Amino acid sequence: MDMPKDIIEAIFLHLSTFDIARGRTVCKFWDGVLRNREFLIKHAESNTEDWLALFSHSPVDEKRKLLLYNDASCLWHAISLDFLPSEFTDVIAADGGLVCIAGQFHRVYSICVCNIVTRTYKILPHIDEVPYAGAMIVKKQKVDAECSYEIAVLLVNAVAFTSSSRSTWVKYSTMLSSMPQSPVMCNRVLYGLQNMLSPWKSNWRLVYAKLDDTSCKEVWSELYHPTWGGIIDILHQPCLVESIGCLLLVGGLGHSLTTNSCITLIILKLDLGTLEWSEATRMPQEFYKHFDCNEDLSIFSHNGNVSLFSKAICGHLVCKLADGQSGTLWQWVEGCPLSSYETTFLSKGFLLKLGLDRIS
Repeated sequence: MDMPKDIIEAIFLHLSTFDIARGRTVCKFWDGVLRNREFLIKHAESNTEDWLALFSHSPVDEKRKLLLYNDASCLWHAISLDFLPSEFTDVIAADGGLVCIAGQFHRVYSICVCNIVTRTYKILPHIDEVPYAGAMIVKKQKVDAECSYEIAVLLVNAVAFTSSSRSTWVKYSTMLSSMPQSPVMCNRVLYGLQNMLSPWKSNWRLVYAKLDDTSCKEVWSELYHPTWGGIIDILHQPCLVESIGCLLLVGGLGHSLTTNSCITLIILKLDLGTLEWSEATRMPQEFYKHFDCNEDLSIFSHNGNVSLFSKAICGHLVCKLADGQSGTLWQWVEGCPLSSYETTFLSKGFLLKLGLDRIS
C-alpha cells in the first residue's frame, strides 16, 4: 500500500535535498510526488541551507569532486562529478544550485551548466574565445521542473552573454585598456576592479556593467563618488567580493616595497545604496601571520561572511562580520581537506544553495 502523498511530502520536506533526489529513484509514485510543482515550491520556500563549495581535481586518478561545507552542521561532504563528460575539469562559477564547468570538449573550449543534485547538465553554445575570467550565473526565481538561468563571461575586449532560452552568445564590446579583475555580480550588475597600470603607484578604479533580461545596457562604466578619494589605492592586491546588499574590498594594508609585507589585511565595505565606504574589520595578528604576502591566497564570500583559504598553509579561515547584534569573529574551519597532497584546488570557492532543478 502506497503511503499518502501528503505524508511523503511532509517527511521529505524535513530531509536534505540529496535525500529528496535519492527518494525519486525509489518508485514511480514517489518520483511523481517529489517532482510535483507544489512540492517543489514548498521545498524552495523551506530550503535555507547554504553550502560553501570548493572544487578538487586529482590528476592521479582523474577524479573530480565538489567539496561542500555547511555552517550549520560544521561538516564537509564530497560530491562526485563523474556524471559529466571527462573533458570538463575546471569549475569556474556557481550560483543558486547551478555550477558552471569548463574544459576542452572535442578539442574546443566549452562550458557546461549542471545541477550536482539531479546530476543533469547542458553544454552551452560554443564560444570562440576563451574567457578571461569565470562565468557568473544569474538564476531566475522560477521554481518548477525546469531551470532558467543567465550567464555572462568576460572576454579580453568584450562581455559575452547567454541564457537558457538562447542558442548563441551575444557579445558586447568594451573600450577598457585592461580587463577588470575580481569580477562579481550583485543584484544583476557586474562589478570589477580595473588596474590603471600606473608605473608610479597602485591605481585602481571600480567599474560596473548592468544586465537586464536580454542584454547589457551599459558595459563597464566607472563607479565613483567624490568623497572616495584614493581609498581603493591604499590596499595591496585588492580583491572584490560580493556580500549581502553590498560589496567588500579585501586587501593588504600598509604595504612596504622594501620588505614586501603589509601591516595586516583589511576589509572595506561599500554600501551600494549610499555609495559610502566603511571599514568592516581588520585581521588580528594571530591569524595574519599565516597569510602575510601569501601569493596562494583565495578570498570569497558566503552568507555575508568572508572566507580565506590557502594550499600553502592547508588552512581555511572564516571572518563572520558584525551584524549589529554581535561583533566580528575570526575562526579556523576544522577538517578542511586542503591537506591532501594529491588534490588540486582551483583558486576560488563558491556558494551553493542546493536545488532540485533539472537542466535540459
